[in-house]
Amino acid sequence: MNNTVHYITVTAPDSEVIGYAWAEAGADDVEWVDRRASSVSAYKASMEWYKRIREARKRGLTPLGVLNLLSHEPGVGPVTKAADAAVVEELARVVTPADDQRLLDQLDRDDPEAWRELGDAFDALTDEDRDVQWGGGQKSPSGAIHVPFPMYSQGVHRAVDALLGVGAVTPEHRWMDNPVPTPSPEGTLRPADAVRAATAVVRGEKFCDGTIDNALKSGLLDAVVASLRAWYADPAAVQPRPPAPADARPDSGQAHRLPQQDLPEPPDPSSPMCRFCGGSPAADVAFRAHRGLVVLMGFRKTDGPMCMTCGLAVYRALTTHTLAWGWWSPLSLFVFAPLTLVRNALAVRKVKRLPAPGPGTLGPRYDPGVPVRRRPRAYIALVPVLWVLFMIVTGLSGGV
Repeated sequence: MNNTVHYITVTAPDSEVIGYAWAEAGADDVEWVDRRASSVSAYKASMEWYKRIREARKRGLTPLGVLNLLSHEPGVGPVTKAADAAVVEELARVVTPADDQRLLDQLDRDDPEAWRELGDAFDALTDEDRDVQWGGGQKSPSGAIHVPFPMYSQGVHRAVDALLGVGAVTPEHRWMDNPVPTPSPEGTLRPADAVRAATAVVRGEKFCDGTIDNALKSGLLDAVVASLRAWYADPAAVQPRPPAPADARPDSGQAHRLPQQDLPEPPDPSSPMCRFCGGSPAADVAFRAHRGLVVLMGFRKTDGPMCMTCGLAVYRALTTHTLAWGWWSPLSLFVFAPLTLVRNALAVRKVKRLPAPGPGTLGPRYDPGVPVRRRPRAYIALVPVLWVLFMIVTGLSGGV
């Protein structure tokens, strides 16, 4: 079974990786996974990217066509091939030194009183504080059982408030999307992981009673506070995060690229891509059509990058329309229709100079059809031309 996937890496303007869009070979949809350790702003941006993917799919593009289309956007890497979806999921779990620093920046080093309170609050915890008692569980006269709940002491509440006071509980860590860090065998935590653990424990208590109790009993909260106090005393002494594995290490904001055997050479992002079929090369042109209806007039314009094939198709269709319907008002006859035909003739020269386009990536390529001179509708233009000639001849004859 072929589980090969193609994916693109999406980054923010500051080079932070937002997430990855990917599609499995033979699948009929594009998946999106945001990077788990990304910032709140990057997470919000990932929601917008997910909407853009869905909108591109509604246009009828193939999954690979969606990836190729989005790969031309600013901050998006080329379409890359991976062995399976697990590779992309692993990339989404990568944590960078910038992620750690962002969490450490949430800590308030300028409030020594808050840090003093943090140390005092945890040093003052007694065995009775740590031996959390639980209430509830009794059956009421109606037969309902009261849900058990922890009854934390004033000392525990003080310690939790102290963690909040130094900024160790922060919305910048998306704790629901990430596992709770665990101390090393020596019982230590890196400072950034201490922020992650403090956020997960304090915020988690609101969703699951007893989260703080478990952290007290396991020693996790003690490891959190010890790590934070050591960082506050001497940030330079903190051991940095070890480098990510070579097969999942971000490189200048972009995830490491896996070998791309059997993958066609991606298009040059600086080269325009045809707006209709996705082929390259393409030229940025504008074709127009005009319609004159006695006292009313209509104008139409189709512009953007077009390959030679699609460009010729648009040119021939709009020019034929103008030749058929562009003459039926005085201004159309003498001004707008001739001007439209001249502008189209100049624009199509840019398209005709292009070489044949490469494979399309967005959908079917337009059929140029037969040249304008072989389209019967184009000769409707002879009617107003002959009428003008007739009027001129008649006028000259009457003046003789």
